[in-house]
Amino acid sequence: MAATAAAELLQRHGLAGDIMEASFDQLPVLHSFGVRLFDLFWRTHFHEDRVCEFHFIRHGKLRLEFTSRGFEAGPGDIVIIPANTRHCDKFDPGREFEVFMASFSWGPAEVPFFARLPGPVVHVQNDEQRGRIRQTLEGLYLGANRDTDFDQLLCRSIFHTVLLSVLKITTGQSSGDSSAEQLSAADKKKHWLIAEVKRYINRHFQQQITLDDLSTFLGVSQYHLSRIFNEESGFSLPEYLTMIRMERAKVLLSEGRLNISQVAYQVGYEDSGYFSKVFKKHFGQSPSSITLSQPARRV
Repeated sequence: MAATAAAELLQRHGLAGDIMEASFDQLPVLHSFGVRLFDLFWRTHFHEDRVCEFHFIRHGKLRLEFTSRGFEAGPGDIVIIPANTRHCDKFDPGREFEVFMASFSWGPAEVPFFARLPGPVVHVQNDEQRGRIRQTLEGLYLGANRDTDFDQLLCRSIFHTVLLSVLKITTGQSSGDSSAEQLSAADKKKHWLIAEVKRYINRHFQQQITLDDLSTFLGVSQYHLSRIFNEESGFSLPEYLTMIRMERAKVLLSEGRLNISQVAYQVGYEDSGYFSKVFKKHFGQSPSSITLSQPARRV
């Protein structure tokens, strides 16, 4: 029954079909949600969270900085940051700055979800769409009572609707969204290029992918590809490849069917020792800590 309801929700948002991931019908886990006045520490220090972050800016302006790129966001914009991503939230402490803020996990849906976003900041140009998202978040904030399991399930379902709405906007599937028509030819080409790079990496991350492979496949220069991807997504190509590999590795380790060496090979690492170092740097914990935390599988 839950799967049917989720499928109907996908259909209602125009996201059903073979281009959508089956994992999108799963409800996200909502770890926290509320209205936040940012701590000054976040403004002056790079930090990261082990779960994903969602911000809908109610008042004020934000400059989101990664190690290699910065992004501007203002009222009505949505900021979504992948788990374990170092960033700094720069805002003017002398001016009002307020956001709806959520921390969430979406299991296997996280990788395809972020692969479909144009970057960490989603500019919602359509006033009607922006109003609907804000109204949904206000309803979640004002009406949420998480004392019972039913209330928690309802909150997750409402936030699920928000994430699907973001996907609908960014994939240009809204009949009321005219912003896609206003994009210049150069912008459309950039968006196409980013989408194709992410699609290629998602399909071939188990292999040894090189910049030369990507540039040859897409028919562009290595310099142009690196520059555009870095500027538009906020990640370098190696950083994005590592993120995809690490998220898949975490899923495989959690399933408990493969040992660490086998998981390393499955996600494109021939040296399990090096894989373990990258994994610990990315998640702040070793692969063995994931496997040890899982219950023993019955034979």
